[in-house]
Amino acid sequence: MMCYFATFWYLMKEYLMAHKSVKLTESLMELAISDAANSMRSTPMQIEYYYRLARLAEQYEDLPIAMIKSLMISSQEKADIPFKFRR
Repeated sequence: MMCYFATFWYLMKEYLMAHKSVKLTESLMELAISDAANSMRSTPMQIEYYYRLARLAEQYEDLPIAMIKSLMISSQEKADIPFKFRR
């Protein structure tokens, strides 16, 4: 039997997130909406993605952005691997 909890959690994360109001400039919102549509994410998920990317870029200044993006993808893929129980 496989456990798809990690995949389900990732899909439901958008609906379970705490909702807070934050004032952003209209130009930033337009960019986020456009990029979210291109990346097939919701606008809040796109803003969260950019925040995480920028935070990691500041923490690891010596790494190129492409490497940080690939690390983010690989860590997400690792979380999406279904767990197989032994009998």
